[in-house]
Amino acid sequence: MSYEKRPSVLKDASRRLLHSYGAPLGMFLFVVLAALYIFMGRGGRALPEFPRTPEEFMQASKAERRLEELGRRLASDPDDIKALAESGRLKYQLGGSRYLEAIADLERARSLGLADPRTFYYLGSMYQSVGLYDFAAQEYRRFLNNFPDDAEARMLLAKLCYANGDFPGAIKEYERLLASRKDDPVLLENLALARWKNGQDHSSVLSDLRALGGTGAFLADYAEGRIAYESGNYPKALDALGRAINASDSAGAFADKAELYWMAGDAAWRGKDAAAAALYLGELLKVSPGHEEGRALLAKAVKASARKPARK
Repeated sequence: MSYEKRPSVLKDASRRLLHSYGAPLGMFLFVVLAALYIFMGRGGRALPEFPRTPEEFMQASKAERRLEELGRRLASDPDDIKALAESGRLKYQLGGSRYLEAIADLERARSLGLADPRTFYYLGSMYQSVGLYDFAAQEYRRFLNNFPDDAEARMLLAKLCYANGDFPGAIKEYERLLASRKDDPVLLENLALARWKNGQDHSSVLSDLRALGGTGAFLADYAEGRIAYESGNYPKALDALGRAINASDSAGAFADKAELYWMAGDAAWRGKDAAAAALYLGELLKVSPGHEEGRALLAKAVKASARKPARK
C-alpha cells in the first residue's frame, strides 16, 4: 500500500467499523488505526533514496548534468524547494570541494520549509567535515530524533562528541548503542576511553572487553596502554602496548601497527629505556618508512643505547 493511499483507506475502514460494531468498539479500533497510521507515516517508515557512501552515489558526470538542469530551474525560481534540496544532495555526493555550496542549498531549502530528515544527516556530515562540530552534532541529533535506531548516525555522533571534548555526550551515545550490541568490542573500547576522559572509572569496561577474548582482549590492552601513555605512566603503558603488539597480527584491521610501535617507542624513550625505544622505533619504520618523528627519535635512541655501558 502506498503512503499516499493510507489516509483514505484507513478512514474508510474506520467508517465501516463504526457502522458495523457500534460506537464504543468502533471508536477504539479507530484510535488503534490512527496510531498505526501515524507510526507508518512517520517513525516507522524507511527513508527512500538515501545514499550515504560513494558506492551509492550518482555518477559524477550525470550529477553535474542534473545540476545544470536544476540551476536553470533555480534561476527562474530561486525558492524552488525541491530543486534546492536535490541540488544540495547532489553537491554533497560530489565531495568536499562542493560542501559549502551544498550546505547553502540545503539551509536555504530548510528556511523555506523543507521537512526531510535526510537533510539533517547530510548537513551533519558536511558540518563535521568543515570543522563546525557543534552544528554537526545538532544536525545528527535532529536526524536521530526521527530515526533513533540508526546505528551509523549514532556512532558518528558519539565519535564527534568525543573528538569535540563532550565526553558525557559520547558516553551517553556509546551506552545507548551498547544496549543492543553489548558485546561489540569497538563500542566497549570507545566507552572505556570516554569514561577515562570524563574522569570516571573505566576498569569494569576494560574487564568486559578483555573477557571477550581475541579482538576484545587486543583492544583492551591497546586502550589500557593508551590511557597509561597519555597519563604519563610509561612503564605501565609499555607493558600493555607490548601485549597489544604481540597480539596485533591476530587483530587484523583493528590493529594500527604504526600507532602501536610509535606509542611503545615513545613510552620506552620517556621511561628511560633507550634500547626498547630503539627496538620499537625500528619496527615502526619498517611499517611506516615516512614517519619522520619516529626516525628522529630512533636516531636519539640508538645514540643513547651506544653510550650505555654493557652489563658485566
